[in-house]
Amino acid sequence: MVVTCPSCQKRYRLEEKHFRGWERFRFTCPKCGQAIEAVREVASSQAAGGASPTEVQQPSTEKVHKLEKTWAGSEVPEPELLAMPEGKRISLAVLQGNDAGAIIPVDKPVMLIGRAGADVNLNDSEVSRRHAQIEIQGKTILLRDLRSTNGTYINEQRITVTQIGHQCEFRVGTSTLMLIVTDEQP
Repeated sequence: MVVTCPSCQKRYRLEEKHFRGWERFRFTCPKCGQAIEAVREVASSQAAGGASPTEVQQPSTEKVHKLEKTWAGSEVPEPELLAMPEGKRISLAVLQGNDAGAIIPVDKPVMLIGRAGADVNLNDSEVSRRHAQIEIQGKTILLRDLRSTNGTYINEQRITVTQIGHQCEFRVGTSTLMLIVTDEQP
């Protein structure tokens, strides 16, 4: 299936494997940073079968790009490599800020941190609408700043992308969050 970014009109091919059994797949447009949510089309995905992931066969000469770079240009894994770790529960605890005390479950491999409309919705005027995101690749967890105005910080050092782990604290706007990774209870 082909998905078009509503903001910049860049086109991407998604295949059944990108949905990983889910009805919806959410990703960030590498060109403009817009969050895009695709809804699985059963008939289209079965018909697409062996189509190339980088080009759509159509009368137009327009190419559909692979989802392999963020809009900022840094490397990210192919969507099929993003996956939740088995046997682990991941969450974010808000330690400081207007939402202090909140625990937000991280239930999908890419979680957008920002204001209204984000997966992790913070009531903080210093946080950009699309501030940062958590990317999970099995046992590896990345924190990526999405070119936010006020930056994303770990130990008061501004980051662009870095690997984080259990009890890692980071700041977005005036909010401090902590990543919590625990064993899943049966």
